[in-house]
Amino acid sequence: MKSFDAKKLLSIIFICLIVFFMGSIGVKLVMTKVLHIYPEETNAAEAQPDETQSPSHNWAEDYPFSGDYGFEFQTSGIASETTATDSSPVKKYESLVRSIESNVDYYTSNLLLGRMKFVELNASFNKLVGMDVVSGTDSVLVMRNGYLTFESLPVDMSYPAESTAYFSEYLHNKGINFLYVQCPSKENPEDNQLPYGVQDNYNANADTLLKSLSENNVPYIDLRNGINESFDDYYSCFFKTDHHWTPETGVWAAGQIAEELNTRYNYGISTQIGDINNYNVEVFEKYCFGSQGKKATLRYADPEDISFIYPKADTDFTVTYDKEETFSGKFEDTLLKRSVFDKIDYYNISTYSSYMHGNHSLVTIHNNKVTNGKRMVYIMDSFSASVIPYLATDVEDILVLDLRTFDGSVTNAIEKFGPDTVIVAYNPSIFSANTSHNGTFNFE
Repeated sequence: MKSFDAKKLLSIIFICLIVFFMGSIGVKLVMTKVLHIYPEETNAAEAQPDETQSPSHNWAEDYPFSGDYGFEFQTSGIASETTATDSSPVKKYESLVRSIESNVDYYTSNLLLGRMKFVELNASFNKLVGMDVVSGTDSVLVMRNGYLTFESLPVDMSYPAESTAYFSEYLHNKGINFLYVQCPSKENPEDNQLPYGVQDNYNANADTLLKSLSENNVPYIDLRNGINESFDDYYSCFFKTDHHWTPETGVWAAGQIAEELNTRYNYGISTQIGDINNYNVEVFEKYCFGSQGKKATLRYADPEDISFIYPKADTDFTVTYDKEETFSGKFEDTLLKRSVFDKIDYYNISTYSSYMHGNHSLVTIHNNKVTNGKRMVYIMDSFSASVIPYLATDVEDILVLDLRTFDGSVTNAIEKFGPDTVIVAYNPSIFSANTSHNGTFNFE
């Protein structure tokens, strides 16, 4: 009788695990890439801070660059180091490395059979030992008040500040109103609840930007101050498991923007658009599990309520998303998407995407009930998905651009649309020193 060979047994077990691992990836690869089926374990809706989707259209063909914008970034520093062209060898190499890294991470983690069970098990251990950073989930931090947030990094704000100042002056010379709206991050600048020793770079980056805008006389409104002045609890304005503010806060923000436009430019739209009493509020209890919750998993965080908010008044809109889908009818049928709530799927559905049907590069909104001639271009990130619909209740036409995926000329789009006002509204999580045309502060 042969003696027991422990090493051989371990080798066999190890080989079986490798075969299982590679086999599960192969199965998922066929399902996702060939059959386009996304099982729950794939976590297809797992979101990054301010998740985006690939451009659905070549916008540069519709809105080509003329080369006449004239802005040249002058300030030296970290941001200027990113000005290498996309065609440079360094840029191509960096892009290739990032692509390989992203694909390796995706194929070896997201496509692993039963992946979410392992992630949940890891989250349970983290919670058991009281960790402030949920390891293995792209730096989700557990705040001292129980809210989840993403880790923030310092950004050289030289380029964003200089570019915004130039854009403001460019529009002023064309007789177009401009307003920069500083949307808040989840971290209250007056009541930091981050884990001890963790730095709040989101607010620091925003402060740096606004200081520069003030020095250059760029019109702006800081909604961080407004929240602290208008609400008893800053944090209640945000979801616990998501990086976005709640739709109720979005309604309030629409009123604040309207008031600022009226005060600064005598714009003449109703500030009552920010009064929640003018809306029907349907609460979907325990339907929301946000981007940070998805990463921390249900073992660490609990689902929460989300509201579906639409006007009590009769409404009639025509809304086109990415030149692909056009909806006509009531506010709640054109600017909101009720079907998001047809079922509960915490890992694969973002209920916040019910607002403006999720992320889109270009959206046109026409209010068939309003004839005030107001035409607005609104440059957004996903925070404004719960703001723009309420502004639209008293603005005749709005062109919405999301520069994270809109790859055409902003100035060309503005010229063709002919607005009286341009708004740029960003939260600090999308601040970037990226000077290329896919950068959020490149307004050419």
